[in-house]
Amino acid sequence: MEDPDKLTELESENRALRERVVRLEQEMKLRSRLRLRFLRLFVRTYATRPLYASISKLVEEVAARKVERETIRDVLYATLRRLTRVGAITLLIALAPLTMAVLQTYYLKKQNEKFDVQNKRIEQQTYLQEAERRSSLVFLFDNVLDKIDDELLLNPARRELSAQLVGRIVALSKALKPYRYLEGDTITSQASSPERGQLLLSLVASKLHPATLDQIYLLADFSYATLENVNLDGAYLRNINLSHANLESVSLTGADLRNANLEGARLTGAKVQLTGLRASPAHFDFANFHGAEVFDSDLSGSSFEYANFTGARLQSVTFRRAFFSQTKFAQVAADSLDFGEATLLNTAFSLRNDLPKNRYIAWQFTDIQTDTATVRQIGLLPLSRFPVLDTSRREFRINRDTFYLDDKSKPVVVEDSVVVYKAN
Repeated sequence: MEDPDKLTELESENRALRERVVRLEQEMKLRSRLRLRFLRLFVRTYATRPLYASISKLVEEVAARKVERETIRDVLYATLRRLTRVGAITLLIALAPLTMAVLQTYYLKKQNEKFDVQNKRIEQQTYLQEAERRSSLVFLFDNVLDKIDDELLLNPARRELSAQLVGRIVALSKALKPYRYLEGDTITSQASSPERGQLLLSLVASKLHPATLDQIYLLADFSYATLENVNLDGAYLRNINLSHANLESVSLTGADLRNANLEGARLTGAKVQLTGLRASPAHFDFANFHGAEVFDSDLSGSSFEYANFTGARLQSVTFRRAFFSQTKFAQVAADSLDFGEATLLNTAFSLRNDLPKNRYIAWQFTDIQTDTATVRQIGLLPLSRFPVLDTSRREFRINRDTFYLDDKSKPVVVEDSVVVYKAN
């Protein structure tokens, strides 16, 4: 005989199963109705009922050979409506990935911009740390200047420094290395050393003896120095290394830059006073301007014997009444130069190969004093007007040079005869 409890349990499970089967059947019917509704919507969208009805009507009328205009109009209207709807939906479906791609590109661009800003800030922080590290040399800088003051007080007449202090100045100039620093909200594009410029100004202002300055300039390093809006009138700067220096709005009246190294330097707004009570020419004899940039400068009356401007960039520079002898303007990129009333002896001119061909350049050679060799070099330039020698006005000159040594290392005087003509 079966157990009543077990029978009751089985009946309960049977009822639960039936209820579950009913729920499943209801869910299946609901899903079936949803699928059917979606299918009807799809068919209605892509194969609309008006189109089906109009085509059916047209087929019946064609079979009955009684086609009406109204039926053809309904068919065309239904067809165009279907095509328009299908095209719009297809376009939306096609634009969805494109829209997503555009949005993704936009957000990636925004993200990259944020990364660029972050990298820029990191770079700025790195250079600021470097600048802060170099600022620790300020103590050594002040100590050296104090030592200069002390020695000049002990020797005010000769104004010479001891060899030990000269060595400390040289070591300080080499320690003040160029770096990029924050100017406003951006990092400077080129490395420079404002501290070297300050050291040089301090030495010039100290009015040291030329012998002491010769020792310093021959050993010290003032390359990449920054000198802006400073007065170097009458400064003794022989044999100084100012390569890649930035000289902006500098007054060089009476400055002595013989044998100075200005390779790759940038001179902007430099000026030499040619007239007035304080007028005094600057001396750039044997100076090296290789690859230098000289813009908007007035170097009138200056001396440029054996100077080298090979590969330099010259723009709006005035050389009026200047003296050039054995000077090289080879492979220069230059325009708007004024050599009015200057003296040119055996000076070579040539332009860079990458400049536009058949382009006239604005160089003025009005009333110059020159020899035939220089006129021949000027004739190779693409000028709109060439100077012409006035053979009725000539001058005989002799230059004495002592740069040659014989076997016994004694100087030999070399006399070079030069005939200088007036050129118009």
